[in-house]
Amino acid sequence: MTKTFYDTAMIVGARPNFVKVAPLLSHYESNNHNVLFIHTGQHWDKNMSDDIFTDIGLRQPDINLNIKSDSMNRQLGEVIIELDKYINAKNTGNLFIFGDVTSTLAGAVVAKNNNIDAYHVEAGLRSGNFSMPEERNRIMVDSICDRLFTPSKDAVNNLLAENISPDKISNVGNIMIDTLVKNYEKIISNQSFNPLDFNIEKEFFVLTIHRQANLSDKNLKIIFEGLKNFVKDYDIVIPAHPRLKKYIESNKISTDGLKIINPLPYVKFLSLVYNSSLCLTDSGGLQEETTYLNKKCLTLREETERPITVESGTNKVIGVNKNIIDEINNSLNTKLQSYSKIELWDGKTSERIYQELNIEQI
Repeated sequence: MTKTFYDTAMIVGARPNFVKVAPLLSHYESNNHNVLFIHTGQHWDKNMSDDIFTDIGLRQPDINLNIKSDSMNRQLGEVIIELDKYINAKNTGNLFIFGDVTSTLAGAVVAKNNNIDAYHVEAGLRSGNFSMPEERNRIMVDSICDRLFTPSKDAVNNLLAENISPDKISNVGNIMIDTLVKNYEKIISNQSFNPLDFNIEKEFFVLTIHRQANLSDKNLKIIFEGLKNFVKDYDIVIPAHPRLKKYIESNKISTDGLKIINPLPYVKFLSLVYNSSLCLTDSGGLQEETTYLNKKCLTLREETERPITVESGTNKVIGVNKNIIDEINNSLNTKLQSYSKIELWDGKTSERIYQELNIEQI
């Protein structure tokens, strides 16, 4: 039986990857390319995975590796071993990888060890914090990939500072915004947000936490106790990442006065954010989404790999300390300027990636 040869392959593993792959996969397939679409299973919670596929119109993967290891090293090893069965020069022209998760690094390693080109979408982002696995992944992936597609000029500068050849770098814009633009009208529609669905009775904040550094008794206590100062006037809604929910339950962390809910599908979640008074997060992607939606965001980290969101005035990096109450008050009392368009955040990033690669191949 003859094996199918795929023009290209695309690998995803975590929820942010799904948002990034959707427009590029759609664009390639609408131009009659045969694409092998692989999900590693890194995010296996139904609310973090299955629901979003339906929500953003992303087709089901051709292969699901179902890797569910809790250990980062074991997960990396298992993805590499399983992915190696499908990604090689005999059946795949090249491989697209997205973002900065474990699956991203595994994809880059397998592609290069099997002598096929690897293309990194969302390359060049840097936080300078090497304690973050995402930062280590970004640097390793960008150092070995054949093409690096950056979301902004600061990312280009980061790569050049690391002595990466300019010939490998293309500034194409933010692919997450492609999906946001496509779903924008649904996100801002009154039909996508019903306060009663969340038991919301007042103006509200949205909080998302998932990074390991914040999953500690010390940091969660500071964050939760700070937010409880506002529950008289605001509802505090927390779509809980499985990692956060597990930590809260295992360590018996008090969440009195806070509204803990399950992770939401893409449109419903961003509609919740759009209707909020303030978003607090340690997520990278949400910093970008709140910028495009022109919503106030406080980032609960000491740094960000997305400085363009701070420059736009929507996002402020505040760390995790006892000044959180003052930072929230300052944000609530600050009026945002109307959204100022960021270069190449226009919903056409997937088209630019496609055009660049296919013009080169003619």
